Amino acid sequence: METAQQTHVSLLVVIRRVRTLPARGTITVRVNQKVSPTDIVGRTTLAPVHYLFDIAHGLGLPPAKADRFLRREPDEKVSGGDILAGPVGWMRRVVRAPEEGRVVLQGDGRLLYEGLGESFELRAGIPGTVVSMEPDLSVTVETVGALVEGVWGNDRQEYGTMRMATQGSGAVLTVAEMNMDLRGSIVVAGRLEDPNVFRGLSSLQVRGVIAGSMPASLVPAAQAVGLPVILTEGFGQTPMNSAVFELFATNVGREASVNAQHPDSWKGLRPEVIIPLPAVGSADVPSEAVQLVAGRRVRVLRDPYAGAVGTIVSLPEGLMQLPNGMRMNCADVELGETGLVRVPIANLDILE
Repeated sequence: METAQQTHVSLLVVIRRVRTLPARGTITVRVNQKVSPTDIVGRTTLAPVHYLFDIAHGLGLPPAKADRFLRREPDEKVSGGDILAGPVGWMRRVVRAPEEGRVVLQGDGRLLYEGLGESFELRAGIPGTVVSMEPDLSVTVETVGALVEGVWGNDRQEYGTMRMATQGSGAVLTVAEMNMDLRGSIVVAGRLEDPNVFRGLSSLQVRGVIAGSMPASLVPAAQAVGLPVILTEGFGQTPMNSAVFELFATNVGREASVNAQHPDSWKGLRPEVIIPLPAVGSADVPSEAVQLVAGRRVRVLRDPYAGAVGTIVSLPEGLMQLPNGMRMNCADVELGETGLVRVPIANLDILE
């Protein structure tokens, strides 16, 4: 059996996501606890910052004399703004701690100071239940709902109510079409073409945008905007595939979690949209490494049928000769109104 690229477009599955601190710290939730997307599940402090102070210069003294005015001992904890050395002279010169931290070394008119570093709060990201944890490092949150994977994201994350901004999967979102109904929502559009759209979405305090495609020239604008951007098809002018567009359309008004993380094939990461749903009936964990067989739903990745969704009818044995003269493993795919077409397996994406 042949294999192909796989993208999850699942109506109802069990979704488990591991939320990990960037450095060991404190996990603030317990197993079986229910969490919302904005709940803090862990805290830590990022790498400390080091400052080297020229105490002698700061006090206007020779190094040998400056050491007499040092006010702290090594390893002593200091609050931000506390005096490290001084005061000296009629101007009462002092050197103060820039932030909370400790003295590491001092002498010869100098002082090495270690700031505590920036605090970091880890949020759940999705609503669900904590099912496991690694002490001081990570938690696993489980929910049930719809899952849609994208192909590109701008590495931001948010949560909000889903709204459709265009009527069709190939329609282009324009500034003129934006209205107050989109305010504070996760916006779904067929395509993006104008960089001014990001400015308009930001002014409406939109929480995220999901589109089929956009020109690669819009990447700087998408990365600069303060909201998550996910593309389900990629760069260019490809409409959002019908399976994904219909899934979003049937869930308008529901809350959705948008994680526009950069794709990483080594870690198995892709940008994704999770729509929590009531668990009606049974739901399973989405399958991985699904085989390409007759009856599978697939999406065509390249022209002339790029973005079209259909069903595998058969998988001819051996290498098939294409109109361009190349010989490749192919599949016969039923594309609805287009009919039966033969597509290289390398150009197919399994929608599971």
